[in-house]
Amino acid sequence: MELSIFLAKVLGLYLVIVSLAVLVNRKRLPRLVEEFSTNIGLNFLASIFALVLGLLLVVSHNIWTADWRVIITILGWLTLAKGVVRFFFLEQVQKLARISLKPWFLVLFVLVGLYLSYVGFSTPMRTQ
Repeated sequence: MELSIFLAKVLGLYLVIVSLAVLVNRKRLPRLVEEFSTNIGLNFLASIFALVLGLLLVVSHNIWTADWRVIITILGWLTLAKGVVRFFFLEQVQKLARISLKPWFLVLFVLVGLYLSYVGFSTPMRTQ
């Protein structure tokens, strides 16, 4: 349970901070996405990062329960899938990157991040 609480705190804060930053800077981001998508080296590095992060999450937290912990598991599998797909279908992923700039998508991640942060910071960790 301690790992779940830790990951809820980290992923929750990450989702809130990044999603809000993207929402605030939405006008500048299409240019950033365009420049990023044409840089093969950065895309390869992002693929490696997503793959490693996804593998770490899936291997350490593959918990399929009917509670809040399944959100972390789903995020891990989505991150792993993103890393794998980026390696094999880079051009298609570049087109889909624009979806992540949609306000409804970002608001969804803010809400998920707020929920995970709430659960993570309100659940007491056991002391050893």
